[in-house]
Amino acid sequence: MRRIYEIIMLYLLYGSFVGESYAQLKNTPPCKEVERVDLESDSVKRQILVDFIFYCEEKSWKNDKGIVILTEYVNEDGKQCWLLAPSIDDHYKDNPPKKFGTLNGDIILIMEGDAIGMQKSRLDAKNTDKINECLDKIIGDRVYIRPAVKTRWADGIRPFTTEKITEGRHRWISGDGGSIIIIFNSDGTYKKGFPV
Repeated sequence: MRRIYEIIMLYLLYGSFVGESYAQLKNTPPCKEVERVDLESDSVKRQILVDFIFYCEEKSWKNDKGIVILTEYVNEDGKQCWLLAPSIDDHYKDNPPKKFGTLNGDIILIMEGDAIGMQKSRLDAKNTDKINECLDKIIGDRVYIRPAVKTRWADGIRPFTTEKITEGRHRWISGDGGSIIIIFNSDGTYKKGFPV
C-alpha cells in the first residue's frame, strides 16, 4: 500500500512541475520589446474578436496566413473605438506596434489611433528594428513577406496610341478590405460600422 502511495505522490509531483513549466512557456512571449495585452478578460470584446477572426478565416485569410490589426482610439465623441482589419502581409513593419494579444492561437497587433482611427506614426527609428525582430518571433510564418522590388516590368504599347507601357498593370480594389469599426458605449453595448 505504501508503494502505491509513493507512486501516486511521484506522479503528482512530476505533474506539478510539467504543468507549471508548460504554463510559464505558454504565458511568456519570446521577447520583451513588444508588450502582451490580455484580450480575453472582457467577454464582450473577446466575442467581437472571435466573430471577426471567423469572418477573416472565411473571407480574407488565405493559405494559412493571417493576423488581425486592431487600432484602438477615442473618437470625436469621446467613445472608445476599435478599427479591426485583416492582414496577410507584413505591412505593419512600416509602423510596428508595441502591443499584441493572442486569442486561441491567433495574433492581434494593437496599434494606437487618432480620433478618426488613423494609426499614429511613431518616429522612433532606433527601436523599430528591435520591435520588428520581436514581432517576427511572435508572428512567425503567419504573414507573407512583401517583396523588395516596387515596380512591375512591362512590354508593349497602349491601345490606339504609340505610347510604350513602362510599368506592369495594377489591379486596385476599392472598399474597406474587410475592416470594421466597433464603437463602445459607456453602458457596455457596442455598435458596428464600416470604414468609408
